[in-house]
Amino acid sequence: RRNARVLRDQLPVFEKKAFPLRFADKVQALVSNMFLFLPNLLAKKKLVLVQEKFGGRLKGAISGGGSLPPYLDEWIDAIGIRIINAYGMTECSPGIAGRGFNCDVFGTIGPPVDETELRIVNEQGEPLPNGVEGEIQVRGAQVSKGYYKNDEANANAFSPDGFLRTGDLGRLTLTGELVITGRAKEIIVLASGENVDPTNIEATLSMFPFVQDAVLVGQDKKGLGALIVPDLEKLREFVQEKYNQVLEETEGALRDKQLLDRLREEMNKLLNAKKGFKPYEKLQNIHFLDKEFTLGEELTNSFKKKRHVIEKKYKDIINRLLK
Repeated sequence: RRNARVLRDQLPVFEKKAFPLRFADKVQALVSNMFLFLPNLLAKKKLVLVQEKFGGRLKGAISGGGSLPPYLDEWIDAIGIRIINAYGMTECSPGIAGRGFNCDVFGTIGPPVDETELRIVNEQGEPLPNGVEGEIQVRGAQVSKGYYKNDEANANAFSPDGFLRTGDLGRLTLTGELVITGRAKEIIVLASGENVDPTNIEATLSMFPFVQDAVLVGQDKKGLGALIVPDLEKLREFVQEKYNQVLEETEGALRDKQLLDRLREEMNKLLNAKKGFKPYEKLQNIHFLDKEFTLGEELTNSFKKKRHVIEKKYKDIINRLLK
């Protein structure tokens, strides 16, 4: 299939000119024959019924506000409703890239909208070739000119040559479609669209004596989880004192669901409204890691966490944690 080849960074078996999405035209089309929703609503709605309610005239739907799962992408297409997967930010009014009816590769966002420059760069800000993951940067007429009278914020948000640093990680296929792969910035965006700053939550979790380090996870998920590097000796003391329970010196002891649920409840007690936390900022699950974070791998030389590296390394655990 053409889609599979493109996602593997191979040229399609046939060449077809990718028509850029005309953003203004697509927005105008919303009035008469488009339907806008967040991806997590797709699974809750029977789109066949939606199509019937539109008298069979619904040609397609725009998906935005979160990651579109591939299985939903293909399923919706299979019942005859085309999905225009779109990507944008408030700072970009909001269009950056999107799929059109003539350029629809499953698993991608599609090409940049008209008159928009999009590039992928490494940590030094150097452009990367197609197929290589890096931070997505964008420049165009729809991009904000910057923060009013805030030079420091502008220096952080824009590259010296005027590209907006989106904070998202991605790559371009050989045929120019954008694939989003993760986040470079601290902010976690849930599947329902809420933005979560992990730093305050992680700082709160670190108040527990047995938490040596903690990483909040949940990008494009329905809820939040935490990967915790434990201080085993202090964890045993806490469990003994709090629950009168002896924590065995085995790997299975750290996977005991009843114990994990108890500890999660203790953590959620601190993540309360009185301290400024929202209901969606509570933890759905926690997981104790077997190894500490190390410099050059999960940590930078200044001991900052490389979130995208951690998320990639523990991808399977995160998926099980927040399934």
